[in-house]
Amino acid sequence: MENKFLPIGTVVQLKDATARVMIAGYFPISAGQPDRVWDYSGFKFPIGYVNDDEVYCFDQDQIEMICVYGYQDLEQMEFMDYLMSQEQDIRKKIADGAAGNNEE
Repeated sequence: MENKFLPIGTVVQLKDATARVMIAGYFPISAGQPDRVWDYSGFKFPIGYVNDDEVYCFDQDQIEMICVYGYQDLEQMEFMDYLMSQEQDIRKKIADGAAGNNEE
């Protein structure tokens, strides 16, 4: 895969899962694992967002198959370049922020 990150709207089949998931965001932190930063967040496809308990957090290596790619344009490609170039810093800032929120 040429880009590590897939565009928003991409529908994937996760390993050992029956439902497909549509990618909705990057670098989420789940309430169940507040010290972990995932690659993606998403919703069950074709249902979409139902409630906060139905948000899936997963990593690139959990994707078995890409069913359809999300929308791509120049702005999205530039954002992907930025995301990849800043990934480590973004993950650290998010993790540090999550850790700070848990120290109350």
